[in-house]
Amino acid sequence: MGFKGPGAGGWGLGALLLLAACARTQLAETEVAGAGKDELDFWDAVATVRAVSNHDALYALLLTYEIDPGADYAARVAMAKKRGWIREKDTLPEKETARTGWIAKAVCIESGIKGGVTMRVFGARERYAVNELNYRRWLPDLTPQQAMTGLQLIALLGEAEDDNTGAPTTNPEDLPK
Repeated sequence: MGFKGPGAGGWGLGALLLLAACARTQLAETEVAGAGKDELDFWDAVATVRAVSNHDALYALLLTYEIDPGADYAARVAMAKKRGWIREKDTLPEKETARTGWIAKAVCIESGIKGGVTMRVFGARERYAVNELNYRRWLPDLTPQQAMTGLQLIALLGEAEDDNTGAPTTNPEDLPK
């Protein structure tokens, strides 16, 4: 008697486990909601989180690029769609962990980063934007689907701001020994 494979219940359980493994983490709270109206409190709170929510990432990007963050989350998502950070058909659940891909795409669009040949041909797609920011060493070798910590987000936005203002970036090889 040979192996006949799992029954219907086995396949169903396997599929369910696979779907659960692919789901993004939902956070209990966003830092935007907890920080109130003070921007400094928001940045302090974001610096301590192990994973940034979509709401926190949107708010941080809008603040960094001096775009009116609007009154609520729906207005922020609408602004992100209008600016091309996310596609019209995409949903961005407020408390879900933010993917590095859409954040990198937003940074490339707002910073005017053209990238390499592939990005110039196909535009600021998430994968190409992440590759470009990894190449520039603005990201610590993250992939488009990974979540970012608060410190990674702050460091990325700091690099983008330095690049936009012409401030020199710190290369560890240039530091005195």
